[in-house]
Amino acid sequence: MLRALLVSLGLVAAVLGAYLYWLHRTQAYLHLRSLSAPPVHHAAEARTRVLHVSGCQRDFLVKVGELVEPQITPSSSPSDLAQAEKLYGAARRFRHSPAMVWKQNAFTLTEWPPDTLQLSLNTGHVVQTLDGIELGVDSFNAIRARMRDHNLPFTDELVHGHQSWTYRLTIPSSCGPAWRSIYARTLPETPELDAQIHPPAGSPDPSLRPAAFFNKLALEYTLQSASAAAAVPTVAARQATRIKK
Repeated sequence: MLRALLVSLGLVAAVLGAYLYWLHRTQAYLHLRSLSAPPVHHAAEARTRVLHVSGCQRDFLVKVGELVEPQITPSSSPSDLAQAEKLYGAARRFRHSPAMVWKQNAFTLTEWPPDTLQLSLNTGHVVQTLDGIELGVDSFNAIRARMRDHNLPFTDELVHGHQSWTYRLTIPSSCGPAWRSIYARTLPETPELDAQIHPPAGSPDPSLRPAAFFNKLALEYTLQSASAAAAVPTVAARQATRIKK
């Protein structure tokens, strides 16, 4: 009798321990995804909605509650600007700059009409782009692997700024062939980072080496017209939008 009771208590303790471990893992995962990502509920996973983004070739099927951005495309049309301000509020404008800025809880949108829209992720948040890539979760290795798995082309570049390096990865945009998607990450320049980027002395290949960025998370996204010059506003240009009117 005593032995049976001890066995029963052991089974209950094992089940309770397993449940507490699962609960801890689940809470830890949700914490890492941040408050801007939706909670994980099996019932909600099957619920989807159609997201229409003016200017995109097709609509998007997204999970209910998922933070998917941007919901506008760059444009100089008054009706498109009205739609943007309906979604994000009145845009901030600045002297000597065509940029319009919308500051949100999880991200900041900067539009450089008529062909470039930039999304910068705020610390501690997760935003899914129209490409299905999660800023703040997906590394450049993950994005590159996804492109290879789907046999899609991509190009990358390293840009040396003022005491910084920026890695940019350009892929076809899910918004349609009229657009391109650019994912980026900027790191402060250090002797260690310089050593990883510059080829060794005497190397037959003088190309800069971007591998130091491959395991880093993408934190910036640009949706740009495919007909625009392949350039992204510099850090200095973006900082100019912070100057008060």
